[in-house]
Amino acid sequence: MNNAYISFTAEANEAIGEFPELQLCVREDSHPYLVGDISLYDENNVVYDKYSIRIECTTEYPASFPYVFETAQRLPHNIDWHVYGDGHFCICTPVEEFIHCSKRITLKGFIKEHVTPYLHNQSFREKEGYFLNERSHGSEGILESIYDLLNTNDANEAYKLLKFIYNNNTPSRTSMCFCNSGKKYRYCHRKAYQALKTIGQERLLLILNYIK
Repeated sequence: MNNAYISFTAEANEAIGEFPELQLCVREDSHPYLVGDISLYDENNVVYDKYSIRIECTTEYPASFPYVFETAQRLPHNIDWHVYGDGHFCICTPVEEFIHCSKRITLKGFIKEHVTPYLHNQSFREKEGYFLNERSHGSEGILESIYDLLNTNDANEAYKLLKFIYNNNTPSRTSMCFCNSGKKYRYCHRKAYQALKTIGQERLLLILNYIK
């Protein structure tokens, strides 16, 4: 059993304690997954909806998200519903996933902080016909996540900032920000620098080359 499977299995009981309608299963090849229901609660703590799902451990977990599938054939398998063709959920952009995973996700935290909000939004879409705070699809959504993080809408500026982060050590907290805004670094791009630097140089280079 590889380390990803070991971590996933070890964290399963804690996740099931929070989400008791799930159960742990293991295939013959030792591949673990959770299967069952996630109940959605309203502001009065009353169940208003429920989704049947399967959460598959990936070989890179926890450096990448598990794959999550809706198993009752309720959600269309198309990107307009943020569901990939094979049925697994498009929960966030790769850039956002890199940052979340760099903080060492747990299975319980992943379900609580990512899967459940995703399902709330899906339920809202089914009832109202649109998503709340929806990212664009594909490359446009990836660029949006980069622009939001760096607080710019300009691709050239984003590339310049990413290149600085990739090539340079952490600035002094009292120095002027590397974006030339005239603000102190600690009040400007400090959070963006820290978030991107923690994902590792290899993944940061992928982002840099993407926006180039």
